[in-house]
Amino acid sequence: MRTVGLGVGVGVLSAVVGLLPWIVTGMRLPLQNLWATSTTDAADMPVALLPFSQYSVGLIAAMLLVGGALAGLVVRVLGARLGLSGRLGTVLALSGVLVVQLVALVQAAVVTGAGLRMDTSFGTGAAISASQVYLVALVAGTLLAIALALVVLVVLARTRAAVAVVAVALVALATGSWVDAFLVSPVGFADGSVSAVLAVTRWLPAVLLGLGIAWSGLRTVGQVVGSVLALVVLWTGSAAVTALTSALGTRVYLPYPLELASFGAEVFRSALGPAGTGLGSALVALLIGGAGGLVVRWWRSRAVAGRRPVR
Repeated sequence: MRTVGLGVGVGVLSAVVGLLPWIVTGMRLPLQNLWATSTTDAADMPVALLPFSQYSVGLIAAMLLVGGALAGLVVRVLGARLGLSGRLGTVLALSGVLVVQLVALVQAAVVTGAGLRMDTSFGTGAAISASQVYLVALVAGTLLAIALALVVLVVLARTRAAVAVVAVALVALATGSWVDAFLVSPVGFADGSVSAVLAVTRWLPAVLLGLGIAWSGLRTVGQVVGSVLALVVLWTGSAAVTALTSALGTRVYLPYPLELASFGAEVFRSALGPAGTGLGSALVALLIGGAGGLVVRWWRSRAVAGRRPVR
């Protein structure tokens, strides 16, 4: 019974930690374009466990991924000490994460749905309101992020380092957005001093993945392939995040899915090149991973030499 409580507790606590950037803001639902009553004061909005807004989809995904990743890392690193090693520990932690994230999703969806105007609106192409499309899209996207968070949890907790390093790339991207959310509110803008800090934290995903590659090692073909895939995920993932946030943040395209997709694809292609952050981040991660891998190999060889008997 103690093991069950501990395993579920690890998952619950990890999921709550993942939500911290939103919790510290007071959890007031962001101002909505489709709100039934006119308001410009965030204090008038209800409390929501997730920042349901098209401008916050990146943060929602980041918080859910960080929660799942943290639980997976705890099981992997401390599972033996806590009695959570093996499949059971992973399932228990996963259950805790799932409960918290589903509760947050349901509460946010109910609160948001209760406040949106549900009249039939132009631009949906059907006898449904834009608010309904908006709410369903947010719920579906959040469910997808929860599923991805659970996959990341299992991969980090149970798979070999050569596989886990690919998940580390996703977690690194999420952690960058997660940390930035402490500096800038989900719908706010950064001032000069904060912008200077953000210029530094933009390299956090690259540093984290570089450390992950160094931890995984580059000694086998599997480890090399895993590290290359992780770098590709960081590169393309950065571009995808930029494209998604840019497209969803442009209100004029929201009623027109084809134009929205076209605009997002254009931003994605641009962000893949030097104008985006992904390529530079991948190169920095490669340098850190390569140098770190050499240091780890030297340290391990030194440790092995130290254990050999003196003749």
